[in-house]
Amino acid sequence: EYTNLLVKVIEAREVSVAPEKGTEILTALLRSEKRLVHEAFVLKIYVAWEVLVEDVFVECLYRDPSEYAKHKGISLPRRLTRGICRGLISGLGYFDFKDVSGLKGIAKRALTAACNPFARISSSSADKIDEFYIIRNYLSHYSDTSRQALTRMYRNRYGSTFREPGDFLLDTVEFVEFGEHGEHTRFANYTNAFIKAADEMASF
Repeated sequence: EYTNLLVKVIEAREVSVAPEKGTEILTALLRSEKRLVHEAFVLKIYVAWEVLVEDVFVECLYRDPSEYAKHKGISLPRRLTRGICRGLISGLGYFDFKDVSGLKGIAKRALTAACNPFARISSSSADKIDEFYIIRNYLSHYSDTSRQALTRMYRNRYGSTFREPGDFLLDTVEFVEFGEHGEHTRFANYTNAFIKAADEMASF
């Protein structure tokens, strides 16, 4: 849903402004406006990922809580409600992970090997998701610390100085998929990584 909307934004040449006095007004959609839309969708997409991860984690714990009980050194019934499972992973706060490696570590401690789809997330998917988290963190806080982390990512992975995320995400990059070459926005690299990770978990 989000991806399809963003494709429309990328391809749009003009937008219709609310008509006044019965006259329709068309105005060009500026790159700066597209940048703002993409930055807003960084937050929407990452939240959707967090919700998916928590829901999957709850379902896995619901199916078999034995590894969680072993990790915590407590006794648990073989069957728990999904509500209780959600409470177990959230505690008094919220289910939090800073990167895919951290998520895999939590899953390894709390879930049995037979019910741990997070272990299937590939390193290529994880790398892009982790980069996206750094971008999301900057857009959430605009703090010096988050800006420094984003600057390091640009420098170490792309040989670039600091840029606002919207400009970075709107860059056109080459891709290879199913043996075919093409071009799309860098933002598509990230959304494809989330889709790929979801498919990898679903294949468990």
